Amino acid sequence: MVENQVVVSRALTIAVITTIVLYLGGALFPIFGALVGLAAIAPGVYLRFQTSLRWPPTVMVLAVVGLLFLGFRTPAPVAVYFFEFGLSSLVLDDLLRRRRPGVETVFMAAAVTTSIAAVLMLWLGHDQGLTPVLLTERFLQANIAAVCAIYENAGVSAEQLLALRQAADEVAVWAGSFFPTLLYVAFFMVQAFGFGVAFLFYRKRHGRLPEMLSKASPFSRLQLPPVMVWPLILFLGGVLFLPLSGLLRFLFLNGAGILAFAYLVQGLAIMQFAFEAFAVGKVQRFFVFFFILAFQFLFILFVLLGIFDIWFDFRERIVRRQQAVKR
Repeated sequence: MVENQVVVSRALTIAVITTIVLYLGGALFPIFGALVGLAAIAPGVYLRFQTSLRWPPTVMVLAVVGLLFLGFRTPAPVAVYFFEFGLSSLVLDDLLRRRRPGVETVFMAAAVTTSIAAVLMLWLGHDQGLTPVLLTERFLQANIAAVCAIYENAGVSAEQLLALRQAADEVAVWAGSFFPTLLYVAFFMVQAFGFGVAFLFYRKRHGRLPEMLSKASPFSRLQLPPVMVWPLILFLGGVLFLPLSGLLRFLFLNGAGILAFAYLVQGLAIMQFAFEAFAVGKVQRFFVFFFILAFQFLFILFVLLGIFDIWFDFRERIVRRQQAVKR
């Protein structure tokens, strides 16, 4: 790793500039720019790959916050950066410094950032006399109202706008009920994307893995602790068969949602293992992923694949099948 103070300072400066460019690109340019903006935590992760010192990533986040505030003169865009990307950078930095590499790092980082965001929402909701569920609903409804105003100015018919508003209200209520799960999934996706971008760039530039990831297990070998299946069964059973209401139902719904997402990731890891075992090409993999995204109900199959792997060990079966094919 790079430890020279001059080199670290230069890497820190580049990380700050790159982060601001990525963040502003995501904020100013729709669609493609939003995808670019998701990589705003990548410079911080890359900086951690370059040095084991604690202060550079922390200084990077503080510098970006300060420069954004000087540029916008309003706390809103600064808060969005910090809670969506800056906080994720700091949490990932701390976990990587503690030598916790691999997909497990992202699971843990998403859990930490979700907990912090949930506590913040509880504080804001209490200050305004709202529950986090209602706070989330109000936030989404305000965003939907802004989108409807744009559509109205664009000439969308009144009937279509009415249908959009009615559907939006239902979505807001649903999102309010599942806001911890949605937060967890969003943080996981942002952090995994930024981590992946930093990893690929580092390997392409240096021709090797970052030192701290040299002993990390590949994604295709991801194996969740078997004991996790029992809380999932408990949460699902409670939601389906018990007359739950209020806070208890809210906790059971989101407990099941977060654990189901974890098993979805494990199911995708098993699919990646099969791709590697049978040397499936990149073009074929692209079409498989495109098909899954086009028919999103297929995600349920991957959740089940991740769950039943506890009893059937699909990767071992894939290895045996591969050996049989080679004979």
